[in-house]
Amino acid sequence: MERLIIGSVPYMNGAPLTRWFETESGRRVAEVRYAAPSMLARWLEAGEVDVALVSSVELFRRPNTQFVPGLAIASRREALSVRLFSKTPLKAMRSVALDESSLTSAALVRILLTRVYGVQPRYQNHPPDLHAMLQRADAALLIGDAGMSASGEGLYEIDLGKAWQKWTGLPFVWALWLANADAPMPLLTDLMQTALAWGEAHLDAIIESEARRTGLPQSLCARYLREVMTYRIDESLLQGLERFHAEWQAMRNERGNPAHLGDREMT
Repeated sequence: MERLIIGSVPYMNGAPLTRWFETESGRRVAEVRYAAPSMLARWLEAGEVDVALVSSVELFRRPNTQFVPGLAIASRREALSVRLFSKTPLKAMRSVALDESSLTSAALVRILLTRVYGVQPRYQNHPPDLHAMLQRADAALLIGDAGMSASGEGLYEIDLGKAWQKWTGLPFVWALWLANADAPMPLLTDLMQTALAWGEAHLDAIIESEARRTGLPQSLCARYLREVMTYRIDESLLQGLERFHAEWQAMRNERGNPAHLGDREMT
C-alpha cells in the first residue's frame, strides 16, 4: 500500500491527532504535511492530500467531502486559542483584521459580531501579527498558537469559543478530518483512531514537547490539551456543528450581507 498523504494544522491543538504519524509505525503508513487551515483546504480541493484536518466550515462549502467519523478538534466552552482583540469597545468597532490562516474562525467572528453584538465592521485578511493588525484595524482575530500566546493587555478581548457557548449553549467544532468522496474511509477511520489513542496515551510527552516548541508555560499547555480541547465527537458536538451550519447559511443568504461567507478568501 502506498503511504497516505495527510494534511494537518501546525498548531498545538492538532498534536494529539498527528504525533503518532511521526513515529516509526506511523511513518510506514503516512506522511504528514503541515500548513495553515486556509492552505489545507486548497490542498484537499486539489487532491494533493488524501485527508486533511480542515476547518469545519469546509464541510459546508464542499458537500462532496466526507468527514472521518468520531473525531474533531472542538471546545465545550472557552477555546483559548481563538481570540478577538479590540482597541475599541465592541459597539465602536469599525474594522477587523482577520488572521489570513483562518477559515472557520473568520466565519464565526462575523456571525458573533452580527448576531450577538450587533456590529458589522469591515473585514480584511492579514498575516497573524497582533501589533501590525491593530495598526490597520480596530480589532484583530488570531487563531492557533498565535491566538494562545498573544497578550491582550490593555485591549478588549473575546474568546470565540466562550462567546459561542454563552450564546447558543452548545460546544463548537473547529476542525474535522475531511476527505474527498473517493477516499478509503474505513482505512482512514482506523488510522485516525489509532493516532488519537496513541496521542492520548502519550499526552504528557506531547504537552512537554509543545511547551518547549511554543515557549508557553507547561501548565497552560496542559490545561489546553487536557481540559479545553475535545477530540471525540458526541451528540452535543454534532448539535453545535449543525447550529453553526445553520447560522453560516443564514448569513450567506441575507441580502446585502458584507460577510460573503461563501467566498474562500473571506472565510
